[in-house]
Amino acid sequence: MICKNCSSSSRLRAVMYILGTCLGISRLPVVAWAKDKEIRILESSGRGPYPMMLKEKFDYYNTEYDPASELMKRPFTAYADFQSLAYDEGVFDYVIASDVFEHVREDAKGFSEIFRVLKKGGAFILTVPYNHEWEQTLTRVKVEGDKDIELLPPEYHGGGGQTLAYRTYGRDLPDRLRSFGFSVALLNFDAPQLAITRQVAFVAIKEGYLDVTKYHFFETDARMEPHRASPLFLFRLFSFLKYNSLSVPHFISEVRRRVSDRFPKS
Repeated sequence: MICKNCSSSSRLRAVMYILGTCLGISRLPVVAWAKDKEIRILESSGRGPYPMMLKEKFDYYNTEYDPASELMKRPFTAYADFQSLAYDEGVFDYVIASDVFEHVREDAKGFSEIFRVLKKGGAFILTVPYNHEWEQTLTRVKVEGDKDIELLPPEYHGGGGQTLAYRTYGRDLPDRLRSFGFSVALLNFDAPQLAITRQVAFVAIKEGYLDVTKYHFFETDARMEPHRASPLFLFRLFSFLKYNSLSVPHFISEVRRRVSDRFPKS
């Protein structure tokens, strides 16, 4: 389900809803969140309108994976390898990976690295292709040294379908995350008032107490009044002008990325 105002998907809205829950402000739209540059967030391959808003409000780094880029070896750039992050220990309050880890070649290294760079009590917000009926994760591509061995017909995701999926996760994922030291909550929820369809996500806390009631979406949430169009017209107009018309560099970079995804160089 795509938002008519910002073109965000239901999954992306769910991720922001969870981040807002962590911050204690889930009932506010992202554009209305207070600025706090003391909060540091790392994300991989953030898409849609949210990265621009998060960058304005927090110390936020939205990164891409590019093995050819030397910038992946330097911290606080636009590039990062989640299997080998160029950051010191305990520097991020939140790490977000939305439908990324099925593409991470050695995901165990990625989980370990995220645990390392999170602050104590920091949260890892994760969505992946997940089947709760499966006891074990389905490996599509087996990794042996530098070799990728296809066990199943290749499956590609992402813009233009260019990114190889190494796995589809099963019920062993929470225990795998716990093995790195995380406390883990599996969230299976919807939020009709925000047009969020049924989503599965994980919140993993580093070396901290996980208050699962914080992530329960009670009946009071379900009874919240939906956002109606007319009272929000001026607010939406302001948001459109601020985050679209006045954000030409971001718009151009998104167009270039989408064109590159759609028409990859041969």
